[in-house]
Amino acid sequence: MLREGWKSLTWPIWAIFLALSIGIAAPAADARSVNVLVDVTSGAVLRADGANALWYPASLTKMMTAFMVFEAAKTGKIQLSDKITVSANAAGQSPTKFGFKVGQKITVEQALTAMIVVSGNDAAVALAEAIGGSEENFALMMTHTAHRIGMTRSEFKNASGLPNAGQVTTARDMAQLALRIFENYPEHYHFFGKRSVTIGGRTQPSVNGILSSYQGADGMKTGFTCGSGYNLVASAKRDGRRLIGVVLGAGSRGERAALMTQLLNTGFKVGEAGQAKLRDMAVKVSADEQGAPPIILKGGDCDQRVAEEGNSTITSTARISGWGVVFGAFPKKNQAESTIATMKAKLKGTIKKGRPAIIQRTWEGMTRYSALLVGLDQADAGKACKQVWAEKGYCLALSPAVLSNPDAEWR
Repeated sequence: MLREGWKSLTWPIWAIFLALSIGIAAPAADARSVNVLVDVTSGAVLRADGANALWYPASLTKMMTAFMVFEAAKTGKIQLSDKITVSANAAGQSPTKFGFKVGQKITVEQALTAMIVVSGNDAAVALAEAIGGSEENFALMMTHTAHRIGMTRSEFKNASGLPNAGQVTTARDMAQLALRIFENYPEHYHFFGKRSVTIGGRTQPSVNGILSSYQGADGMKTGFTCGSGYNLVASAKRDGRRLIGVVLGAGSRGERAALMTQLLNTGFKVGEAGQAKLRDMAVKVSADEQGAPPIILKGGDCDQRVAEEGNSTITSTARISGWGVVFGAFPKKNQAESTIATMKAKLKGTIKKGRPAIIQRTWEGMTRYSALLVGLDQADAGKACKQVWAEKGYCLALSPAVLSNPDAEWR
């Protein structure tokens, strides 16, 4: 789904087209979940399957954002008690979000908790802007830090985990990040185990079901997009022994929980003698672990395609044709309709054609209506966004491959 609040872009138009012409990777023929299991004390790898394969992190990205917050607090750049102001960009992020308002002042600790517990994208962007000045700059900082701490194959493009073809990680890298959180910031690990968050009289529960479903599990993070499948980093402690498990690419929440349960159960039964260390796994990437990330889920709620309906607004679930431009997503359909009408009028002298399209999606109880013009050629899509950007508006040009890509749902 095309989501509310994709931020205004300032990239050169050629860079947009280069990125979108490459598109999001085609699904691997044998796409399956990958995993790794590590003993925290020794760093021994107890189980690994495809651990160096590139994957879309989805909201596991927020673990890296949290690590950046912890580092900033350690160096004195910020304090957890500092107040930050929620920008329009942060408040306008797509669900899942906590629901902060433009101009609302919250503490760094509140933002951190909302980001981890309910996977709030608004909170993630607010933190990114507070530390990096902009989310784009913060993402560069994330990648630099990730490489410095041994996440050798990870690249970050945003702070939340929203779909981006260039934002990738591996199961090994996520386990490495989890280990570094334990090693460097054990005093902050408790954020990953909170069962709920209350801010301004509003309480929301944790999205991390493993906290209640697995005995000894006390923290870490979930993630989901159609591209990534259902991801999970979980930490559990039994009889004084702590393990970290990473599962990427499960086909459902239930499968994710079952895979993690099986992984942890196996780990607590085996010893660590003679096992390879996590730090050594990045030295050699096997042939099976090469290549772009797979697209895990297709069809059903992950199918964002819409059909041609004469000259009327496209609303069904068949494929959109041509290039498209998206102007944002809105809680009410009439807001999307109004936006499309306004943008069509503004662009009348710039583009030759363009069919209105409104894509409705409901995710975790929240419905959004994305406003698009589709059926464009590449040149007109570029011209449209260039004009909108010049007027300080929001616009994103999408190639046919990206428009029809099932990487639509995320959290």
